[in-house]
Amino acid sequence: MFFDSNLNSNPNSGSDNKKKPALFLAPMADVTNPAFRFVAHECGADFTYTEMIHSDGFNHGDPYAENRGFSINQIPYGIQIVGSDSESIAKAAAGVEEMFSPSVRVIDINMGCPSPPITKTGCGAALMAQDFGSDSHPATIIRRVCDNVRLPVTAKIRIYKDDEKTIRLAKSIEDAGAAAITVHGRTKDQFYSGKADWNVIAKIKKELSIPVILNGDIVDEKSLQTAMDLTNCDGYMIGRAAIGNPNIFRKLNFYLKNGEPEIISQPDEFAGRCADLSQYFFYLQKYNLLPHVNIRAHAQWFTKGLPYSREMRLKINDLHKDVKIRHFSDVELAEERSALAVEIASIFDEYSEKCRRDFPE
Repeated sequence: MFFDSNLNSNPNSGSDNKKKPALFLAPMADVTNPAFRFVAHECGADFTYTEMIHSDGFNHGDPYAENRGFSINQIPYGIQIVGSDSESIAKAAAGVEEMFSPSVRVIDINMGCPSPPITKTGCGAALMAQDFGSDSHPATIIRRVCDNVRLPVTAKIRIYKDDEKTIRLAKSIEDAGAAAITVHGRTKDQFYSGKADWNVIAKIKKELSIPVILNGDIVDEKSLQTAMDLTNCDGYMIGRAAIGNPNIFRKLNFYLKNGEPEIISQPDEFAGRCADLSQYFFYLQKYNLLPHVNIRAHAQWFTKGLPYSREMRLKINDLHKDVKIRHFSDVELAEERSALAVEIASIFDEYSEKCRRDFPE
């Protein structure tokens, strides 16, 4: 299987000969660019996915996929496609398979994004409202994509209010040829509010023979263990908890290997976050991704949970605040953001040293 963490080549995942579930970095718009996916892999993610690539845009020559869909050092990964009909999605799937071979190992179809700009165009979670047998029903899409590519094809869905309806959808996707399915335990209307329903995911796991990956509310070692005990899923996908915090994969892998959380001092936690951010900025620059990434916002994500985070965010907001980038070329934007990255890294280093002084070990 494309994500088998026990045969997985990632030496940073902490896995040994003992079977363990795979840990995934979820596909997230404006987050899982090639540099962030690489850092997450280095932190121990078993498998990562691209930001969603729109099938219509790709089929009409939009360079977004080419700029954002590659994998640094050809680390195996998955490409997620979003679209509204089976023909467009299948065509795009064949195109990205050819463009990114051999690194890409799976084509994932987004059937669960609840964002109104996505669902209003009939994409994402809107596909779950289609009639069975229609050209845009999830099972129809999976079957058509499977017929059009050599790679495994997977789906990422949400749940309905009716558990049995959710199970029927999951089984129809399996019957259509999907190699695995990821289930986010919230309905379309919930967006990200309330709690993810892991009970229905447990039911799906019992009904299906293909791997089932749980998504939603895995935020730490305790939530991971609870989800494992309840669902026995084949994999667990980390989304929002990994934003600005790829180190979560190190922590979860340590727990899976040792059976207890790793004890990390605040200064060491802070220093590790600085190192991850520095590596992230390095690869953004090396692979010319700076024009495509709002590094100010991304740096602020990296402050989450750290001491002095509010002070740091205020300082980051003040950097280059009078610079108008609206009419910058990509070259000018890259130069501006490269200079900004240096100053942001300096702020992180400053407060890391302060943390070391204020919280002596």
